[in-house]
Amino acid sequence: MKLSRDEELFLRHWVYDVAHFRDGVGPAKRLQVEHHIVPADIAAIIAAAIPDPAEQDSAAATRPTSTPLWPWPGDSFQKRLTEARTVLAPH
Repeated sequence: MKLSRDEELFLRHWVYDVAHFRDGVGPAKRLQVEHHIVPADIAAIIAAAIPDPAEQDSAAATRPTSTPLWPWPGDSFQKRLTEARTVLAPH
């Protein structure tokens, strides 16, 4: 599953925020809550688009320098989630 640059930046922020939850609610996590998206749905997109555990670990360890923006206008998040679930479905 290929991500847009904005999606990848947001997801890397989100991974970092989740890994550093003890530091408080990070900006990507805050956006996820504001958009009423459950964490498991974000995690599904990450699993489909960034399946390498080492790359996920790197995102968790590297503090992003930019400010995350919500990359899914309208109903596009649900479309991406459907795409991710298709990628992750057993064949």
